[in-house]
Amino acid sequence: MATALLVIDMLNDFVSGKMRCEAAAAIIPKIRALADHFRRKGLPVVYICDTHFPGVDRELELWGDHAIAGTWGAEVVEELKPQYGDFVVRKRRYSGFFQTDLDLLLRELGVDRVAITGIDTNICVRHTAADAFFRGYRIAVVRDAVASWDGAEANETGIRYMSEIYGAESPAAEEMIASLEPQTGANP
Repeated sequence: MATALLVIDMLNDFVSGKMRCEAAAAIIPKIRALADHFRRKGLPVVYICDTHFPGVDRELELWGDHAIAGTWGAEVVEELKPQYGDFVVRKRRYSGFFQTDLDLLLRELGVDRVAITGIDTNICVRHTAADAFFRGYRIAVVRDAVASWDGAEANETGIRYMSEIYGAESPAAEEMIASLEPQTGANP
């Protein structure tokens, strides 16, 4: 079985646009390093992107217009643009699994573990982790590759919650990369 990298909502609106998360830019290098490593290992990189329909999606009633389909705000930031062979899953609610084909995609790719990155730790990351847990995936929330609008303390609280409630690992990016390498040691 395999691990897939999930890159959640690293979109222009959330990194530098109207819904800007102050900490989002700081996690870009970690996510880029992870994505590059996953690609080199032949492991799936899946972008999960808010993509809303104006005047239709209920989420917009709570948060205002953001990540509107077909706009600059709904595009992945330039530094993390999907590459050939990556996958893009569009979502209209917080979870990357809700009413999308993410579960089908992961199962067809032979994935049993997801490494979650992106924003917001307490909203889309958390709801995607919950749905991954409900579907039987092992979860790693990469602690230095997620961010929260509410700051570092909220980010840590969110990571701790997912660890306690969903059994999520919380490796740093370098630890996540190391976990994908063959383990060496004495033979049994």
